[in-house]
Amino acid sequence: MRQLGNIDFVESQVRQIAAEVSTAGVHMKLASSSPPVPPVTRYHIAQSIRKPLVLGEWLTNHSNDPALKVQSLSG
Repeated sequence: MRQLGNIDFVESQVRQIAAEVSTAGVHMKLASSSPPVPPVTRYHIAQSIRKPLVLGEWLTNHSNDPALKVQSLSG
């Protein structure tokens, strides 16, 4: 929650700076602020763990997967 507090602080600072700039005669367009949305509605978060993934085991079983190949930058 600390990060969300930081976001709220930054947004309030941006609004304050925009108000000061506007008072000085320069008009800025602010993006509309939407209410906070719980992460569960924004992201797919499993409600239970049905198939846990052991990363080391998966990497061993899928060692031929092209996505795991690292290309050397030197050659």
